[in-house]
Amino acid sequence: MPVTEIPTVLSIAGSDPSGGAGIQADLKTFMAAGVYGAAALAGLTAQNTTAVMAAVAVDADFVRQQLESVFSDIRIDAVKLGMLPNREICKTVAAFLGDCPVICDPVMVATSGGELIDAAAVSGLMAHILPKSDFVTPNLYELGVLIGKPVGDMVEAGMDVLARFPNLTGIALKGGHRPDAGGTVTDILLYRDSRRGIGQVTEIHPFIETKNTHGTGCTFSSALAAGLAKKQPPADAFVQAVRLTHRLIELSRDLRIGHGHGPLLHHLMAS
Repeated sequence: MPVTEIPTVLSIAGSDPSGGAGIQADLKTFMAAGVYGAAALAGLTAQNTTAVMAAVAVDADFVRQQLESVFSDIRIDAVKLGMLPNREICKTVAAFLGDCPVICDPVMVATSGGELIDAAAVSGLMAHILPKSDFVTPNLYELGVLIGKPVGDMVEAGMDVLARFPNLTGIALKGGHRPDAGGTVTDILLYRDSRRGIGQVTEIHPFIETKNTHGTGCTFSSALAAGLAKKQPPADAFVQAVRLTHRLIELSRDLRIGHGHGPLLHHLMAS
């Protein structure tokens, strides 16, 4: 019988027991985006919609064993990276990257404000993970860490990141933390184009006033990974990821899970 190849994305990230972010959000997004999702745990957290109470790293050797078990058996079409809690895990994960598109969501701080990785882990991310990544999807705070200073102009900061990491194909600049004066949000993809140097795709959509944004960054980066796993051009994958995330915020706006920053409700995409 002919073999049907199913687009498959592997998430390497941390766990959120409240189900709103991390591995849990990634797997929900993969399902909503129409791809198969696999997952390797790099960290565990005790968190909910109000706060991060604790976070621990999975032993780096066990992370290696998880990755060996997946890659030895399943064809992976894209890798999505989330929370990588220490330098040793960054080094371990980096050794498995390079055969398919890698989308790095440089998770540093949760929506609720809790720090998820320390300075040594950030250093490991910069030294080992970003040089092996194809796309990076920082929020405004993370973008500032990547360039080493507060962000003024987002596009200028994005160009700085691309200059620092010539291996990167593109960077997604998310405007949700800095709504435009007219009540809109501008999301931008900067990507390397062999004909034009740096290409730019801009998506503008209404800003949605809601507390339900827990896991938004995980969802966006996972949706981008899903599009790339389906062999979509980067610009198309970016636009679809923005629109899927915006639609989920819209659907989840007035519903309530927990007492803090509520999660996106991916199952509503199917209803």
